[in-house]
Amino acid sequence: MIEKKSEKRNLGLEWLRICSMFMIILLHSIDHSGLYETLEEGAILYVYEQFIYALVQVCVNCFVLISGYFLVQSQFKLRKLISLWIEVFFYSFSIKLIMMVTGEITFSIASLISCFVPILTGRYWFITIYFGMYLMFPFYNIAIKAMNEQQHKRLVVLLIVLFSVMISIYPSFKGMNSGGAWGLAWFTVLYFIAAYFRIYYVPDKKKKCSLVLFFVIPIIMTLALVTVQKMQIGVLSNMVKNWWRYDSFPVVIASIALFVTFIKMEGKALNRRGNQLVIKISGTTLGVYLIHAHANICTEVMWQRLGIVSNLSHWWFPIYQLVIVGIIFLVCSMIDCCRQRLFTVMEVDKFSIRMETLLKNRTNVDNFFR
Repeated sequence: MIEKKSEKRNLGLEWLRICSMFMIILLHSIDHSGLYETLEEGAILYVYEQFIYALVQVCVNCFVLISGYFLVQSQFKLRKLISLWIEVFFYSFSIKLIMMVTGEITFSIASLISCFVPILTGRYWFITIYFGMYLMFPFYNIAIKAMNEQQHKRLVVLLIVLFSVMISIYPSFKGMNSGGAWGLAWFTVLYFIAAYFRIYYVPDKKKKCSLVLFFVIPIIMTLALVTVQKMQIGVLSNMVKNWWRYDSFPVVIASIALFVTFIKMEGKALNRRGNQLVIKISGTTLGVYLIHAHANICTEVMWQRLGIVSNLSHWWFPIYQLVIVGIIFLVCSMIDCCRQRLFTVMEVDKFSIRMETLLKNRTNVDNFFR
């Protein structure tokens, strides 16, 4: 029974969720901690961290690709958005309240009230854009069903050129993608890419080149950066530095390469309990994000307390950094398991279904998305 369930869930993509969330925390340990600004240009640790920073740039893209992969063959469900809203509110409100009570931040009624609309306020930028993408995906699917494979392929190529290649050649070429990788436009591009792979891609499990490509691209990015910095050519330096963003062409190719690698895994399983554990951990990744990326937690002060900058001079720092990231993931995952049990006791899922039914009876929401 569990084998069938795991295959349906695509165990490979459950693994990718876990890896992507680990990479998000690792990315935050670099760009939210003050580490990036502290590194000495040209030093060995600087080169290493640039490589790691390049390696983990795929994290957000992979999450969106996973969503698009499943949504392209799904139906719009209002209760999904209601459940998402409730979970985001739970963490946004409870964490802020705890920090106010403990004196970590100043008490503010207005700040607590804003937690009731976390998606509208952009408290978590990824959730805000994902919310918009979910509202749009039924219309994406209508367009996708109207296209044949060749048309879909041409669209994907055109979108990548307009929204990724152009800005990767020269930073000023951002007219087509002025919102950058933090907007609905980029999530839409990733959705159509994922949809193409879901509908038309037939994985060749014998070929391992996709995983090799995933590691080779960050190496090339890092070598290119070190080279242009030594050459001191402003134009080239600006171009290469611009590759460290989710929508750059090298990162897009690396994201697709890693995505394809895990698609090939499909239902590969360790054993019955192993499958259950992977699915369980994967199911906590949203909670891991909502906890550690909370605006009052994921700050330079928090990372400094964890010793990310103060331990920078030690030879064992790279190991220490990975251990800290692993601990954060584990602790947040355990907290979310408790949250899931609490929601089960409170029958939050049933509440979401009742709210969905109520809204459907009073509105024409189903027909709107057809």
